[in-house]
Amino acid sequence: MGIFIYRQIKFKEFIDILIDSCSTTGTIMFITMGATLFAYVLTRARLDLTIRDFMLFVTNGNWIIFFIIVNIVLLIAGCFLDSTSALYIFTPLFAPVATALGISPIHLGVVMIVNLAIGLFTPPVGVNLYVACGIGDISIEEITKGIIPCVIAELVILLIVTYIPAVSTFLVGG
Repeated sequence: MGIFIYRQIKFKEFIDILIDSCSTTGTIMFITMGATLFAYVLTRARLDLTIRDFMLFVTNGNWIIFFIIVNIVLLIAGCFLDSTSALYIFTPLFAPVATALGISPIHLGVVMIVNLAIGLFTPPVGVNLYVACGIGDISIEEITKGIIPCVIAELVILLIVTYIPAVSTFLVGG
């Protein structure tokens, strides 16, 4: 489009854009590969069962305590990992515990996604934070001060989605 229709990009610029895109994609794929390998090793070594038994012991069968642990772990992980990697790493750990506690997989999935969505705009890695800085042409310090009300609202939504399961499962009849 930029080359042939709008004629804003020259062929040399297109090659540079292509190289940059391939570099970024390669980096993301490398991170995803590492997270997938980690999840595979956990599963093959049956560490997922050990972790499940440990978490069931710690939570004493209480789903509220389980979700407190899930929320804390994922909020911290979301600050440092991209969402795809975090899902690959933590889903095999949390899903067996959730199943043993009778938690709907859809409910767990929604809670995990909302947690990781908060991580998309929290420092230090917050990808969306840096995109917004680029678009608004402001510093990371300025935008961090501005997102505090948004983070608070998102945490309230997280609490609602986590502790009122019907909110996340009503569309599927749960």
